[in-house]
Amino acid sequence: MALALAAVLVGASAACGGGGKSNGAGGGSGRRAEVNTKAPLFTTRDLNGNKVALKDFRGNLVVLNFWASWCIPCRKEFPLLAEADKLDRVAVLGVVFNDTESNAKKFMAENGGTWPGLKDDGSIAKAYRVGPGIPATIVIGSGGLVLVRHIGELRSLADIRPGPTTTTTTTAES
Repeated sequence: MALALAAVLVGASAACGGGGKSNGAGGGSGRRAEVNTKAPLFTTRDLNGNKVALKDFRGNLVVLNFWASWCIPCRKEFPLLAEADKLDRVAVLGVVFNDTESNAKKFMAENGGTWPGLKDDGSIAKAYRVGPGIPATIVIGSGGLVLVRHIGELRSLADIRPGPTTTTTTTAES
């Protein structure tokens, strides 16, 4: 199933072209992400202090997940994100939402999170229209288009597969 999903995700993302300009250092571009629109570009720091820019992941399918260590549904979906992160040409980026750096870093280390945990001053969440409820997962195609918005806990990798209905909401308390 994982290989089939990877093929579908990569194939769908390859079909989406596009350019776009970075807004420079820090925050989102001011546009709000909807399915089939350009993903707002951002530059931030990860939990280790390294600079991370969304544009650097162009050519990959990006799974942008907004999460917190205290959020039970976020904790439950963490193994699925780990599975997605192992797929070829897929990059998982975890945006830390209303959590402390130390708690987020500790949770990722204890649970095998190998993808970047990103610091957010609130501008990335605002640009992607995330909050107050989490988790929220945005899938961005290799060409920079938003392919999927999933609000709530991921229950399978199929939840982030582009398809006819790409905006989904699940009810899960965080």
